[in-house]
Amino acid sequence: MEYYRCGKIMTTHGIKGDLKVKVTSDFNRFFKGSKLYIYHNEEYIPVEVEKASDFGKYLLVSFKNLQDINLVSKYHLDEIYVSEEDREDLDEDEYYYSDLVGCEVYNQDNVFRGVVEEIKEMPQCDYLYISYNQMHYYVPFINEFVLEVTDKIIIQEIEGLIREN
Repeated sequence: MEYYRCGKIMTTHGIKGDLKVKVTSDFNRFFKGSKLYIYHNEEYIPVEVEKASDFGKYLLVSFKNLQDINLVSKYHLDEIYVSEEDREDLDEDEYYYSDLVGCEVYNQDNVFRGVVEEIKEMPQCDYLYISYNQMHYYVPFINEFVLEVTDKIIIQEIEGLIREN
């Protein structure tokens, strides 16, 4: 089974087992009843969200049957994952960022233009961060630039987008 990181436990909060979690997913994974996994001591430990609420730039999360500081303090700085089978089905034109990372990128003329290394979330829009010929460049992840996403990504290349060595 594959797992996808969706958060990181930063610290405990109070004595009732609440955890301050930094969310690292592009989808809300933290809601009552959601099934997640804490990666602790090289093992995926299944947990179920009891409650989650905003806490500044973090979430306060408590897990069912782990509502005591003595039960959760050992998870300090551990990562939280969702399993592949628990991911939601997406609508057409929606993508999990983890599925885009590693995809080959071609321009409208089917010329290879690199590989997606990561997705950068910025205020204007999200960007594909692409590695090509020992260089990196950004392509806005919007319809005007991303023409097609299948097992590869087709982009509309405009002048100046990619510098040749």
